Amino acid sequence: MVSRRSVLLALVLLGAVLVGVGFATGTPEPVLTIENDDNVSYQVTAYTVEDLDAAGYLNFEVTTDDGEQRLVTYNDLVWTTSYQNVTLVDEGVNSQSFTVGPNETTTGVVDGWSHGDVTLYIVESDDDETRTWSRTVTCDSRGQDHGLRMAADSGGGGSTHCGGGFGWMIR
Repeated sequence: MVSRRSVLLALVLLGAVLVGVGFATGTPEPVLTIENDDNVSYQVTAYTVEDLDAAGYLNFEVTTDDGEQRLVTYNDLVWTTSYQNVTLVDEGVNSQSFTVGPNETTTGVVDGWSHGDVTLYIVESDDDETRTWSRTVTCDSRGQDHGLRMAADSGGGGSTHCGGGFGWMIR
């Protein structure tokens, strides 16, 4: 017969192993894959913020079609496509840039992401720095895969796989 003490010891050891694996692997940030099926290069900037409200109120300096510099929020960037030179002016926001050349694929990790953060992507064409589109990803679980695709015929699109469960422990 197995004693209660042995069962309790086994459960404590199993818990310690699971916690140890969790600490050893850390909190995996989203993995971003950018596919460029177009004949121009693109600059993709990823921003991580704590929630959708904070995302909507981020401030960016932009240049309009007529050359005027203006301050806009991220909410303005979601719908307007004619801005150039999009530059975040708020401090303390995690950001990271990726460049993908014509007919190339780039994969990277979005640094600075914490559990529950919202990830924002701003895509600009590299030739004239015109904002082509923006994307907001609201997965709050670990083990995320984000995909962005640029194409001359359709503009762009994306996909998101939100992880979860215990998969984050073996990443």
